[in-house]
Amino acid sequence: MDALQPSWKFSALTFALLGVSITGWAADNAQVATAEPVQVLKTLKLQADSSANKNNDISAIAKTIINREEMLKYGDQSVSDALRRAAGFQMPSAAGPRGPGGASGMRFRGGGAPIFMINGEPVQGGPRGGMSMIDTLTPDMIERIEITKQPSVTQASVAASAVINIILKEPLQSSRLGGTARVSYGFNHSGASEEERKNITLQMDGRDSPWLYSLSANQNWDDSTSITETQTANQTRVQKNVAERKGSMISPRLEYEIDDEKKIVAELFYRNYERDGSRSDQVQQDKNDSMRLNTRFERQVNKNSDKVRLSYEKQNETELTRSPLSSLYIDQQIEELGLAYDGVRQFDEHRQIKFGLDTHSSRLESNTADTLDEQRYALYSEGSWRFTDQQTLTVGLRQEWIHRTGLVDYDDQNLSPVVAHRYDFDDHWSLQTNISQAFRSPKAADLLPAVSISTDSDAGSLNNPDRGGNPFLRPEKITAYESTLGFNTPAGGVNVTGFYRQIDDYIESVIQQENGRYVKRPQNQDHATTYGVELSGRYALKQNAQGHSWMLNGQLSTIRAKVEDDITHQNRLVSDVAPYTASMGLSYNYQPWQLSTSANLSYTPEFTRALENQAYDRTSNERVNLDISATKRFKKGWATTLSARNLLSTDYKERLNYQSDGSLYQARTSRAIPSVLFSVEKKF
Repeated sequence: MDALQPSWKFSALTFALLGVSITGWAADNAQVATAEPVQVLKTLKLQADSSANKNNDISAIAKTIINREEMLKYGDQSVSDALRRAAGFQMPSAAGPRGPGGASGMRFRGGGAPIFMINGEPVQGGPRGGMSMIDTLTPDMIERIEITKQPSVTQASVAASAVINIILKEPLQSSRLGGTARVSYGFNHSGASEEERKNITLQMDGRDSPWLYSLSANQNWDDSTSITETQTANQTRVQKNVAERKGSMISPRLEYEIDDEKKIVAELFYRNYERDGSRSDQVQQDKNDSMRLNTRFERQVNKNSDKVRLSYEKQNETELTRSPLSSLYIDQQIEELGLAYDGVRQFDEHRQIKFGLDTHSSRLESNTADTLDEQRYALYSEGSWRFTDQQTLTVGLRQEWIHRTGLVDYDDQNLSPVVAHRYDFDDHWSLQTNISQAFRSPKAADLLPAVSISTDSDAGSLNNPDRGGNPFLRPEKITAYESTLGFNTPAGGVNVTGFYRQIDDYIESVIQQENGRYVKRPQNQDHATTYGVELSGRYALKQNAQGHSWMLNGQLSTIRAKVEDDITHQNRLVSDVAPYTASMGLSYNYQPWQLSTSANLSYTPEFTRALENQAYDRTSNERVNLDISATKRFKKGWATTLSARNLLSTDYKERLNYQSDGSLYQARTSRAIPSVLFSVEKKF
């Protein structure tokens, strides 16, 4: 691996030239499509949120907003639920005991998982068990979700994948203490499969000037019995798996207003997750403790702002797998310390500049591999200029350095340019174009070579491989082009996006045989391309005189992800990327009855792909999911909610056939369990 030492002289010159070139540029875009007839700014949004653009950001880089009101109307229980309605994301279909589930298992436009942030701070990915801190956040804790799909140098990794920034609910501005308490219970049964779920959630906040404070907490229990069927040409086996999961999360927040312009904020997130699972001859015990502290100093003077961020995160995780033949124990710790500064200067309503620096130092320790130390440094600057009433240009550069020692010795530096342009034909029609070059470094956990043993009777097979990391992974180098044609009104709109991405050193999960078992590891491929079209639409009818209101949205995302074989130079489709996904959601509210209902239907077609380095084709089945929710509110702040997930109970099936004659080699079916959850809440 070539070692590229940071060229500080070149970087200084780069940013000096950038500062000269963008001093005369300005203000951010944004068109708001809202249920209320108010035109705020010009960013592509799913729902209105005036606070999202309080700084009058004029960037030409598009942003999509999902706020808490929409999440509650659709009965969302997590961030993953809300992202079902956003174009470009492929959700995990069926996460195994050690597979990527929840937010960590998402894919964006044929690439890796999106980058998740909480109040602008990147968070560690999910533990090897598949869940992450993101999955513990409930809609009561969230003010809005900001989705940036076009690359922007102001965010982590230049949004080589999408950046999902979760803005937590601001504390109340009144002096009283208020909040929401919720208790949920669900019991689901389908054949031999069953699941019992219990959940308690508390969110409260208040103010004692100049102090603002809030507390969010939840505790959940999930006991399930799942059925997996495996089939070969000679036999069929049915495997029962029993799992007990429990998790807790607590997040206090404290804010001190120094004066009208300055404030200090501190927020703590603590999460504990445990899973005990068993099958006939194997037992698994997984534990994860995560703690994250975010502190920041904010200064806002008119349209200019400064923000200093200091963060610390620690994650401890253990895995124990026991069977009559073997015993495997993995103990892993990750520590990360971050310091960053972000500044915004708006010279007038037409010119704006953003700039900042970001440093992160992390350490990964494991009982199965050498310690990995990593330091990252970044400088960025981005200028926007609205040079006519119809046109806005945004240009940015981000320089990043990375240094790794221990498990691997690695040095690299990357310069990422971004150019974005927005043209507003009139108050409704707009065209946004973005050209960028970005780099996506592998997560530290993906570098650990330790192998997690899979479960079920077919563990270690092609259809159910063990999982491990790859210490020799190189960063992906991504050149991206995309353009969005949008028609947006205060009631809603339609947006069509076309994108094309060239990716060198594309990271793909590859299955290979090791010591008689199949193991899936991330591996670099020389070159890949992904391209497609995303169509999203939304329309909202505000409450009329009779008290009726409804909101409709839908999306269709197509994707072709192709990898060029480095030996034959032939193109093949990536094995686990569906050709397209579609979803449609409808929310209806009747104010006189204080009744809110919603339904969301999603579809993934059947598709067949060749496995890398294997003589088999893998076919994933067609899947249709229907989710519904209904909420009835009563007097004195009481409410009840009934939520149902996967009502059509579509199983997840994978089938391997020989490429030579199409005959069956192996098949695997994970039985689906319809999920029903009943909740009672009280606002106080």
